[in-house]
Amino acid sequence: MPLTRLVARRLLGWCAPALLLAGARSAGAQANEGALDLLIPIGARATAMGTAFIAEEGSEAIWWNPAGIARQARPEFAIDHLENFFFKGDALSLIAPVKGVGALGVTARLFNYGEQDNTDGLGNPIGSTLRRSIVVGGTFATTFGPRVNAGLTYRLYQFRNDCSGLCENQVAGASATSAVDIGLQIRPVSSSPFRVGIALRNLGPRLQVKDQPQADALPARLHIGVSYDPTFSGLAPAVKLRGTAELATRVGFTEHEFRLGAQAGYMAGTSMLVIRGGYVLKPSTGGEASTGPSLGLGLSSGRVQLDLARIFESLSTGLGKPPTYVSIRVGL
Repeated sequence: MPLTRLVARRLLGWCAPALLLAGARSAGAQANEGALDLLIPIGARATAMGTAFIAEEGSEAIWWNPAGIARQARPEFAIDHLENFFFKGDALSLIAPVKGVGALGVTARLFNYGEQDNTDGLGNPIGSTLRRSIVVGGTFATTFGPRVNAGLTYRLYQFRNDCSGLCENQVAGASATSAVDIGLQIRPVSSSPFRVGIALRNLGPRLQVKDQPQADALPARLHIGVSYDPTFSGLAPAVKLRGTAELATRVGFTEHEFRLGAQAGYMAGTSMLVIRGGYVLKPSTGGEASTGPSLGLGLSSGRVQLDLARIFESLSTGLGKPPTYVSIRVGL
């Protein structure tokens, strides 16, 4: 490994949870918030669409707006993998519809920030620290007539510093908290392919790392978005189009982030090929703006769906690891 990349990995490894958000372009990350990796996107489909996903339905919505799984037609199991310069992440989800009630889901997620050397005052290695964050959760979603979905997710979050050898000047052990997501989706006209989504995410007690006065608030966010399936005269029935738009903001309507997404698919029998794209615009208080595109592909056949996504940003990509997402979903 080149020396510059080795030095960067050593330095950035210790502050990765705070820097991840720059590479993943999540909304409004601040140093006085804890558990910032709760904002990291999960799922290749959502990521490819610029994370403008709060009004979308389907199994991947369990990570975004719990209301989105309320009309799940059949059980589904999913594996989501994401990787950039700072960490590797894997997530599992299982969703089961409950006839006449709605749907239930369980999720688990592991982010591995890698192992870092502990050194003495002379720079000699004396041990190592492995940093990880773990999330497990449960979701319940239900419907109210043909036009309204509602959902609730409860998650347990833990950030771990597992130290071996000598651990001088290291914060070893685990910090834990819990978080709640509440979501709603509405079709203003039941026969129209226009949907509105609203969600409050990451509501919960502060994350305590050292002591109670030091505890940091969770990165609570309000999301408001729309989704629409346009149709045009002369468009072949096999072609499926969709557009999404979303506002994500810190609770209190500060530090907004605007998201746009689109996809175009072609269906042949029970198979479908989809190309997706998205864009994120985050105005800054200094008058500049942070922007970034994303692209992805999807292929489904029968009960199996494979999705790929790539975020085009400069931080992780410049260090040699473009943010990449892979998702596999299987209907049961």
